[in-house]
Amino acid sequence: MIIFNFGIPNSGTDWSQAVFKKIWENQNHTFRVEEPACIEELNQIIGTLNVHERMILKFDLLTEEAIQAAQQGAVRPFYHYRDPRDVVSTSMQLHQTSFSDAVEATVSAYQEIHHALPLPGIMVIPYEHIATHSEALIFQMATQLGVLLKLDVVARIAEEVRELSIQPASSESDEPKVGQTVRIDQEHTADTSVVQPLQIGKWRDELSQSEQAMVNRFFKPLVTQFGYPE
Repeated sequence: MIIFNFGIPNSGTDWSQAVFKKIWENQNHTFRVEEPACIEELNQIIGTLNVHERMILKFDLLTEEAIQAAQQGAVRPFYHYRDPRDVVSTSMQLHQTSFSDAVEATVSAYQEIHHALPLPGIMVIPYEHIATHSEALIFQMATQLGVLLKLDVVARIAEEVRELSIQPASSESDEPKVGQTVRIDQEHTADTSVVQPLQIGKWRDELSQSEQAMVNRFFKPLVTQFGYPE
Protein backbone atom coordinates (compact mmCIF):
# COMPACT_ATOMS: atom_id res chain seq x y z
CA MET A 1 0.00 0.00 0.00
CA ILE A 2 1.27 3.44 -0.94
CA ILE A 3 0.15 6.60 0.90
CA PHE A 4 0.14 9.84 -1.11
CA ASN A 5 0.34 12.57 1.55
CA PHE A 6 0.06 15.87 -0.30
CA GLY A 7 -1.83 19.13 -0.76
CA ILE A 8 -1.52 22.87 -0.30
CA PRO A 9 1.88 23.64 1.29
CA ASN A 10 1.82 24.30 5.05
CA SER A 11 -1.64 22.75 5.37
CA GLY A 12 -1.03 19.82 7.70
CA THR A 13 0.96 17.22 5.77
CA ASP A 14 3.62 17.16 8.53
CA TRP A 15 0.90 16.35 11.06
CA SER A 16 -0.54 13.62 8.85
CA GLN A 17 2.93 12.22 8.20
CA ALA A 18 3.38 11.72 11.93
CA VAL A 19 -0.07 10.12 12.18
CA PHE A 20 0.53 7.70 9.29
CA LYS A 21 3.79 6.55 10.84
CA LYS A 22 2.16 5.93 14.21
CA ILE A 23 -0.77 4.03 12.67
CA TRP A 24 1.54 1.62 10.90
CA GLU A 25 3.90 1.39 13.87
CA ASN A 26 0.89 0.39 15.96
CA GLN A 27 0.28 -2.46 13.51
CA ASN A 28 3.98 -3.47 13.63
CA HIS A 29 4.27 -2.89 9.88
CA THR A 30 7.53 -2.40 8.06
CA PHE A 31 7.37 0.63 5.76
CA ARG A 32 9.39 3.24 3.92
CA VAL A 33 9.09 7.02 4.03
CA GLU A 34 9.96 9.28 1.12
CA GLU A 35 9.93 13.10 1.13
CA PRO A 36 11.33 14.17 -2.26
CA ALA A 37 12.99 17.58 -2.40
CA CYS A 38 11.94 18.39 -5.97
CA ILE A 39 9.59 17.33 -8.77
CA GLU A 40 12.31 15.29 -10.44
CA GLU A 41 12.82 13.22 -7.30
CA LEU A 42 9.06 12.82 -6.89
CA ASN A 43 8.62 11.55 -10.43
CA GLN A 44 11.59 9.22 -10.08
CA ILE A 45 10.08 7.66 -6.95
CA ILE A 46 6.66 7.37 -8.57
CA GLY A 47 8.21 5.76 -11.65
CA THR A 48 9.60 2.93 -9.53
CA LEU A 49 6.66 2.37 -7.17
CA ASN A 50 6.33 -1.13 -5.81
CA VAL A 51 2.67 -1.54 -4.85
CA HIS A 52 3.56 -4.63 -2.81
CA GLU A 53 5.50 -2.60 -0.22
CA ARG A 54 4.26 -0.04 2.29
CA MET A 55 5.42 3.48 1.66
CA ILE A 56 4.44 6.99 2.77
CA LEU A 57 5.16 9.55 0.05
CA LYS A 58 4.89 13.19 1.17
CA PHE A 59 4.93 15.95 -1.43
CA ASP A 60 3.35 19.28 -2.39
CA LEU A 61 3.00 19.65 -6.14
CA LEU A 62 0.68 17.22 -7.92
CA THR A 63 2.31 16.06 -11.15
CA GLU A 64 0.80 14.20 -14.09
CA GLU A 65 2.82 11.16 -13.01
CA ALA A 66 1.32 11.34 -9.52
CA ILE A 67 -2.20 11.63 -10.95
CA GLN A 68 -1.65 8.51 -13.05
CA ALA A 69 -0.13 6.58 -10.15
CA ALA A 70 -3.04 7.52 -7.88
CA GLN A 71 -5.39 5.55 -10.13
CA GLN A 72 -3.88 2.31 -8.82
CA GLY A 73 -5.87 0.46 -6.21
CA ALA A 74 -2.88 0.15 -3.90
CA VAL A 75 -2.48 3.94 -3.62
CA ARG A 76 -4.31 5.84 -0.88
CA PRO A 77 -4.35 9.62 -1.58
CA PHE A 78 -4.81 12.17 1.22
CA TYR A 79 -5.20 15.81 0.22
CA HIS A 80 -4.78 18.77 2.61
CA TYR A 81 -5.97 22.34 2.30
CA ARG A 82 -6.10 25.44 4.49
CA ASP A 83 -7.36 29.02 4.55
CA PRO A 84 -5.22 30.57 1.77
CA ARG A 85 -4.60 33.65 3.91
CA ASP A 86 -2.99 31.47 6.58
CA VAL A 87 -0.99 29.68 3.87
CA VAL A 88 0.45 33.03 2.78
CA SER A 89 1.28 34.04 6.35
CA THR A 90 2.90 30.68 7.16
CA SER A 91 4.94 30.67 3.95
CA MET A 92 6.33 34.09 4.80
CA GLN A 93 7.21 32.97 8.32
CA LEU A 94 8.68 29.51 7.70
CA HIS A 95 10.34 30.05 4.34
CA GLN A 96 11.21 33.75 4.62
CA THR A 97 9.24 34.35 1.44
CA SER A 98 8.12 37.81 0.36
CA PHE A 99 4.43 38.62 0.52
CA SER A 100 4.04 38.72 -3.26
CA ASP A 101 5.89 35.42 -3.75
CA ALA A 102 3.82 33.75 -1.02
CA VAL A 103 0.59 34.92 -2.66
CA GLU A 104 1.72 33.71 -6.07
CA ALA A 105 2.75 30.30 -4.73
CA THR A 106 -0.57 29.92 -2.89
CA VAL A 107 -2.54 30.78 -6.04
CA SER A 108 -0.57 28.18 -8.01
CA ALA A 109 -1.11 25.54 -5.34
CA TYR A 110 -4.86 26.08 -5.23
CA GLN A 111 -5.09 25.67 -8.99
CA GLU A 112 -4.26 22.00 -8.47
CA ILE A 113 -7.20 21.25 -6.21
CA HIS A 114 -9.47 20.53 -9.17
CA HIS A 115 -7.06 17.80 -10.31
CA ALA A 116 -6.81 16.29 -6.84
CA LEU A 117 -10.46 16.01 -5.83
CA PRO A 118 -11.47 13.53 -8.57
CA LEU A 119 -8.75 11.04 -7.58
CA PRO A 120 -10.37 7.70 -6.67
CA GLY A 121 -10.66 7.03 -2.94
CA ILE A 122 -9.20 10.39 -1.94
CA MET A 123 -9.63 11.64 1.62
CA VAL A 124 -9.69 15.43 1.87
CA ILE A 125 -8.36 16.85 5.15
CA PRO A 126 -9.10 20.48 6.12
CA TYR A 127 -6.34 21.95 8.27
CA GLU A 128 -8.98 23.39 10.57
CA HIS A 129 -10.24 19.88 11.37
CA ILE A 130 -6.71 18.82 12.27
CA ALA A 131 -6.70 21.56 14.87
CA THR A 132 -10.21 20.92 16.22
CA HIS A 133 -11.19 17.30 15.42
CA SER A 134 -7.89 15.43 15.39
CA GLU A 135 -9.11 12.18 16.95
CA ALA A 136 -11.99 11.79 14.49
CA LEU A 137 -9.59 12.44 11.62
CA ILE A 138 -7.07 9.90 12.88
CA PHE A 139 -9.76 7.24 13.13
CA GLN A 140 -10.93 7.96 9.58
CA MET A 141 -7.37 8.04 8.22
CA ALA A 142 -6.73 4.63 9.75
CA THR A 143 -9.87 3.13 8.21
CA GLN A 144 -8.71 4.46 4.81
CA LEU A 145 -5.64 2.29 5.34
CA GLY A 146 -7.73 -0.73 6.31
CA VAL A 147 -6.96 -0.37 10.01
CA LEU A 148 -9.61 -0.22 12.74
CA LEU A 149 -7.97 1.47 15.71
CA LYS A 150 -9.25 1.16 19.25
CA LEU A 151 -10.47 4.50 20.56
CA ASP A 152 -7.85 4.61 23.30
CA VAL A 153 -5.15 4.08 20.67
CA VAL A 154 -6.60 6.95 18.63
CA ALA A 155 -6.47 9.19 21.70
CA ARG A 156 -2.88 8.17 22.41
CA ILE A 157 -1.77 8.88 18.84
CA ALA A 158 -3.48 12.29 18.92
CA GLU A 159 -1.67 13.17 22.16
CA GLU A 160 1.71 11.91 20.91
CA VAL A 161 1.45 13.96 17.74
CA ARG A 162 0.28 16.98 19.74
CA GLU A 163 3.41 16.69 21.88
CA LEU A 164 5.57 16.75 18.76
CA SER A 165 4.40 20.30 18.06
CA ILE A 166 5.93 21.59 21.30
CA GLN A 167 9.22 19.68 21.24
CA PRO A 168 12.39 21.53 20.26
CA ALA A 169 13.81 20.51 16.89
CA SER A 170 16.47 17.79 16.95
CA SER A 171 20.00 18.60 15.94
CA GLU A 172 20.82 18.40 12.26
CA SER A 173 22.84 15.22 12.73
CA ASP A 174 19.79 13.47 14.19
CA GLU A 175 17.39 14.40 11.39
CA PRO A 176 17.17 12.66 8.00
CA LYS A 177 18.07 14.93 5.14
CA VAL A 178 15.31 16.15 2.82
CA GLY A 179 14.53 13.49 0.26
CA GLN A 180 16.31 10.80 2.25
CA THR A 181 14.69 7.39 2.55
CA VAL A 182 13.78 6.42 6.10
CA ARG A 183 13.16 2.76 6.79
CA ILE A 184 11.01 1.94 9.79
CA ASP A 185 10.29 -1.47 11.27
CA GLN A 186 9.78 -3.10 14.66
CA GLU A 187 13.47 -2.93 15.54
CA HIS A 188 14.23 0.55 14.20
CA THR A 189 11.91 3.54 14.50
CA ALA A 190 12.98 6.90 13.10
CA ASP A 191 11.86 9.89 15.17
CA THR A 192 9.02 11.80 13.56
CA SER A 193 10.02 15.31 12.55
CA VAL A 194 8.67 18.11 14.71
CA VAL A 195 5.17 19.19 13.74
CA GLN A 196 4.44 22.91 13.52
CA PRO A 197 2.01 24.17 16.19
CA LEU A 198 -1.53 24.28 14.81
CA GLN A 199 -2.81 27.83 14.34
CA ILE A 200 -6.03 29.05 12.74
CA GLY A 201 -6.43 32.65 11.66
CA LYS A 202 -2.77 33.56 12.17
CA TRP A 203 -2.91 35.88 9.14
CA ARG A 204 -4.84 38.39 11.27
CA ASP A 205 -1.92 38.70 13.69
CA GLU A 206 1.05 38.34 11.37
CA LEU A 207 0.10 40.27 8.22
CA SER A 208 0.07 44.06 8.08
CA GLN A 209 -3.26 45.83 7.62
CA SER A 210 -2.54 46.46 3.95
CA GLU A 211 -1.54 42.81 3.43
CA GLN A 212 -4.70 41.67 5.21
CA ALA A 213 -6.80 43.82 2.91
CA MET A 214 -4.99 42.43 -0.13
CA VAL A 215 -5.36 38.74 0.78
CA ASN A 216 -9.01 39.28 1.70
CA ARG A 217 -9.67 40.83 -1.67
CA PHE A 218 -7.49 38.46 -3.66
CA PHE A 219 -8.72 35.22 -2.08
CA LYS A 220 -12.35 36.23 -1.55
CA PRO A 221 -13.68 33.53 -3.98
CA LEU A 222 -11.79 30.79 -2.10
CA VAL A 223 -12.73 32.18 1.30
CA THR A 224 -16.38 32.16 0.23
CA GLN A 225 -16.17 28.72 -1.42
CA PHE A 226 -14.69 27.04 1.67
CA GLY A 227 -16.70 29.05 4.19
CA TYR A 228 -13.85 30.72 6.05
CA PRO A 229 -14.76 33.73 8.21
CA GLU A 230 -13.88 37.05 6.59
